Amino acid sequence: MNPEVLKRIEEILGKEAEREGLELVRVRFFNDSLNGPTLEVLVDHDYQITMDEISLFTERVSPLLDEIPGLDESYLLDISSGGSEKEIPFRDLGKLVDHYLDVVLKDGRKETMKLVKAEDGKAEFVYFIRGRRKKEVLGEEDIRSMKMGYKA
Repeated sequence: MNPEVLKRIEEILGKEAEREGLELVRVRFFNDSLNGPTLEVLVDHDYQITMDEISLFTERVSPLLDEIPGLDESYLLDISSGGSEKEIPFRDLGKLVDHYLDVVLKDGRKETMKLVKAEDGKAEFVYFIRGRRKKEVLGEEDIRSMKMGYKA
């Protein structure tokens, strides 16, 4: 896809996401071996976007995409939650208490941890190693990156 067309798509979808109170996380166009050309759009809303919000957003942007010059080829439109792809800034941890996060520490460790408290510049996590519960209190200076995590 022409980079100018993709940029125009991002601009239009970004404005619509903002109107809906959503965050546009990522837009990309790729050729999927199963579905063919695919326009993937990831949106979020405070790490808790609902299927209803995704459906409403899809209904609003589908006609807008049809009007973009240069977006002439057929494609599959895939709009979904961007929560698991989005980097979580430390300042947002208060919104995520009781959620599992994939945390990469500056010392190189990677853990899926449950956030139990976030206040006063510190975050308290619990996680398990060989069935033993561990607790760790971390500051922003200890963490390289965080994303939404899932515990089976």
